[in-house]
Amino acid sequence: MKSMKWLTAIILTLGLSACASYYPIAVDVSPSAQVGGGVYRGQSVALSSSDARANDFIIQIEQQSKSPVVVGASNNLRIQLEQALAQGLSTQGAFIEQGAGTRVNLQLQEVLARVIRGHISYDVVQQLRLQLTLERNGRTMTKQYRRSAQEEFPGRLHPELDKVKEALNKQLSLLVQDMLADRDVQNFISGN
Repeated sequence: MKSMKWLTAIILTLGLSACASYYPIAVDVSPSAQVGGGVYRGQSVALSSSDARANDFIIQIEQQSKSPVVVGASNNLRIQLEQALAQGLSTQGAFIEQGAGTRVNLQLQEVLARVIRGHISYDVVQQLRLQLTLERNGRTMTKQYRRSAQEEFPGRLHPELDKVKEALNKQLSLLVQDMLADRDVQNFISGN
């Protein structure tokens, strides 16, 4: 009888831990920006970033009558976005240098993909908000960039996090491209 209880306890523990560990604790997010050159003529820019998000996870999986499961980024999202912005500015012709007269700060304010389970599919609702602050010679300009998207993916049992990650990468990349294409930002960096 004791061995039966012991075996039941082991099976129950394994079953519960298998359900809890179905989702990874982190996914790899790597936004990029596709831009053309010729925007800047060698202007120097000092680039920095900060993370002001309320939570450090980027995916929240909501299921009926269960606690939400959260998934973080396996890499530093702030650094990934800063590098994508730096690469885009460099491609456009700017030089990234610490101590440059024009300072650009990228602040992460909200990056979240909520996965909402349905009966035969799941919805991914994304809310992204970043802020860009530019400073030079006592002048300051602050711009807010927002994106929201909703996509539906088929799936009865568990959402495929690769699809959620790709949707999030796409929206983050588009947000970086929005910043790089912003005429106000281009004019400020160019000194106009």
